[in-house]
Amino acid sequence: MRKRRRHLPHYEQPGRVYFITFTLKPGIVADLSAAQVAPIIIGALRYFAGTRYHLYDYTVMPDHVHCIVQPIVSDGDCEPLDRIMHSLKSWTANEINRALGRTGALWLAESYDHMLRGEDDYKEKARYIFNNPVAVGLVNDPAKWPWWGNGVHCNGED
Repeated sequence: MRKRRRHLPHYEQPGRVYFITFTLKPGIVADLSAAQVAPIIIGALRYFAGTRYHLYDYTVMPDHVHCIVQPIVSDGDCEPLDRIMHSLKSWTANEINRALGRTGALWLAESYDHMLRGEDDYKEKARYIFNNPVAVGLVNDPAKWPWWGNGVHCNGED
């Protein structure tokens, strides 16, 4: 078990599944759910699915992203979650800035991560991800939200 602490405590254990939320920095004017932005984030999430981590449920919201991932274990260890998140956030920030004609920091430095504690915890977080666009009034039917997906063990394909 690894433990890191910034503002939030972060616990990691090889083979565990995590619910992660990463958010725009306060004051950033950008809609992550815009048609020219959301595919960048989804593409980045899916790019390393099956090589660095297993990708389960995800959704892109206007100012944040939720995903459930499981870093892939090799020889009893796995890539640290903070390194996975750093590369994901760095690449998406560069591409989103390019798409929006802006520069500078995009994401909050720290992401929220929660180590899932079993099937019930996973199901609760998956439902939360699926229903989040309804909860904030973006759509009436969660299946109509275009920026949700379930990439169970995908390698770039659902």
